[in-house]
Amino acid sequence: MTEETESEGKTVAEAVESALKKLGLHRDQVEVQILQEASPGILGFGAKSARVKITRKHWGTMAQPPQPEAGRAARGPRSNSRERSERGRPVQTRNEQRQHEPPARQGKNPVQRQEERGSPSGKGPRSSKEQAVPRAPSGKGPRSPEEQAVPRSPEGTARRHERPEAAPVDPAQACSATEEILKELLELMLFTEVSVAARWDAEQERVKTNVKTPEADRLIGPGGETLEAMQFLMTLMVSRRLGSPVAVQVDTGDFWQKKENEVLSQALKGIENVRNTGKPFRLQPMEAPMRRLIHKSLANHPDIMTASEGDGPWRKIVLRPRK
Repeated sequence: MTEETESEGKTVAEAVESALKKLGLHRDQVEVQILQEASPGILGFGAKSARVKITRKHWGTMAQPPQPEAGRAARGPRSNSRERSERGRPVQTRNEQRQHEPPARQGKNPVQRQEERGSPSGKGPRSSKEQAVPRAPSGKGPRSPEEQAVPRSPEGTARRHERPEAAPVDPAQACSATEEILKELLELMLFTEVSVAARWDAEQERVKTNVKTPEADRLIGPGGETLEAMQFLMTLMVSRRLGSPVAVQVDTGDFWQKKENEVLSQALKGIENVRNTGKPFRLQPMEAPMRRLIHKSLANHPDIMTASEGDGPWRKIVLRPRK
């Protein structure tokens, strides 16, 4: 019989399961050695499978492999020492047992005893006010890195604590860092013949980059997913290097430019609707960069104010009339 084998899988568990099937053994009959951990790579590129090596355990002459099928019968009959020790005890009636109970437990129902012991979390019982007032959900999800660069308007949110504003970013330094990081990232993704140009967009207060490559379709990905993921990653990396939030747009083949024109056209229709009806107007759910574009474009609008609502892929812009 084969004593050892190696196997691969998406995870260590899958690799071990595959190796066990090859040897026809159970998990407790082998020793597992992890040769390589699984790695997802960067944006799906450079992913690695997990690889393990399993070896059959060798048992000594006096020892036997574990047998989970052996139940209580293998341990022999239960000792009767407890039964013999209890034979000499006098039998007490229920009334006598109640008389011997500690006085602290008498006259209290289970609810009172539970309150004395405290809540399961160990923080003690809550007051009646705390129990009567549940926490209401805010209805606002976390802001994305792209939206964090846009301060919320005073009409939309009341600030409880004043936070120090981040230091202004040097546009030239932001563009230089963006080009350097983006070129390195594209090289790791095995893109060749790539040209990267970055410039500062003063109106939107962001770094706009244009990538020229014959593999633009691969960089964009299905529905722009790859390009959006790279843009999100670049925003985080550049912001961390500079120590201040910086919005970064990564475009190729005018993909984002076309989408921005469509989104701004929808926003203009929404503005007309708010003016005519005087009621809020909700745009379709959109990506964080597009929401940031609308926030910045309408930040100084005399009649309209913007806000975001919803979570995850359902997060959208709400246009409201200024009061």
